[in-house]
Amino acid sequence: MYWMKRTKIISFRLPLIVCLLTCGLLYCFSYLIESSFEKFSIQQNVSELNSVISSIERELIYFSPNDNRDELFQNILLILTGHHHLFVYIIDESGKILYRTRGPNLAVALKPANLEKIIAQHGTTISNLNKSSYRIAASRVIVENNKQYTTIVAVGRDLQLEFISRLRSGLGLLIAISCVLALIGSFISIYFTQKPINRLIKKIERINLKSLNYRIPTSSVPTKYISLVRAFNKMLTRMEDVFQRQRNFTADIAHEMRTPITNLTTQTQIVLNSARSTEEYREILYSNLEEYEKMSQMISDMLFLAQADNHQLVPNLIDIDLFNMLTMMCDYFEPLTDEKNITLNLEGNCSHIQGDKLMLGRAISNILSNAIRYTPQNEVITITLSQTSEKRVKIVIANPGKKIASRHLPHLFDRFYRVDESRHRNGNDTSGAGIGLAIVKSIIQTHKGTISVESDDKSTRFIINLPTAI
Repeated sequence: MYWMKRTKIISFRLPLIVCLLTCGLLYCFSYLIESSFEKFSIQQNVSELNSVISSIERELIYFSPNDNRDELFQNILLILTGHHHLFVYIIDESGKILYRTRGPNLAVALKPANLEKIIAQHGTTISNLNKSSYRIAASRVIVENNKQYTTIVAVGRDLQLEFISRLRSGLGLLIAISCVLALIGSFISIYFTQKPINRLIKKIERINLKSLNYRIPTSSVPTKYISLVRAFNKMLTRMEDVFQRQRNFTADIAHEMRTPITNLTTQTQIVLNSARSTEEYREILYSNLEEYEKMSQMISDMLFLAQADNHQLVPNLIDIDLFNMLTMMCDYFEPLTDEKNITLNLEGNCSHIQGDKLMLGRAISNILSNAIRYTPQNEVITITLSQTSEKRVKIVIANPGKKIASRHLPHLFDRFYRVDESRHRNGNDTSGAGIGLAIVKSIIQTHKGTISVESDDKSTRFIINLPTAI
């Protein structure tokens, strides 16, 4: 439920983000258009005002009050021809109007201080008269006899302001429509994008422990999700393998534990059926003790493997001379080898390593005991030491015997895995619980080493590579 709510929130959040980004981009674009047009309008007005003022100033320079004014007025009319909403106001030093176009009274539009400031700075200003807006410029020219004329020119801004207002409204409407379309488009896009994902989710939700062998076909998903489906299928394969191993492990440990418990129960029932002598009771107790020891060893081994799985094994590092250690182990296994007339042959040498002597001794003992168990009589088991590099050594334990099929080799280090299934499932198997090689692999990996196995018609070889220092 929480996941569904979160999905809905995300599905709404993404279109909202797209909508906001669209609004932001369109607003910036609209602002640039509006400001560009406004700057262009200002430049156009200022250029127009300056052009008219310059033309009027030239006419005033050649104007004489004693001459006919009609010529001046005609020239000014010619100057104003083609200029719309342009107003001129010319006064002399006494404030007498020399020329004035119909329109606003520009004499009252500017205060004297503002007028002098505009003339001094050759600038413009904005003034509102009778609910209309004007951009005003002014200049002063001195003609013959030191007469001076002040020219005030104004251009109407109402049309420009109206256009800018309509432009702003149009752009605002465009932004609103674009945002709505972006929102709707995002929802539609997300819907069609999530549709194959939702179908994929439904397929995944139907997978449970009983259907781990199911694989999602890549042909039923869009191309962009094929890599995701392949990764998921690989994960299912790994999970299926783990669960299968877990089921096998549970069944195997139950079987291994049931055998000694069944023996103990049977022997106890036999003893209770009739009276026994002290010697008979002693023999039965010894037999029961052997079963208890098997169970205790099995539990100890499982605890050891559990520690290895959780990376809790901490080796007690000391300097180890492998040649001396293997020599002592050969002497230890001599009684077993003498029974089958088997010879342990130690060859080669290597540098000392840093490791846990007890752990490594246990690992090599497990391999040697297996080698002795499966080696025919009157054969030789060869242990070879070699230095593969300055920082690595190799131990090869080769025993002659029946070849192990290649299909079994990758699983020899699995827990409770037996090459001979018949021996694994009958009660006459005295070769252990089937976790010896799993312990060997855990110990070697704890020492940052590797172990592998090879088998052919001549021999089976366990190959151990160890670093000289962990």
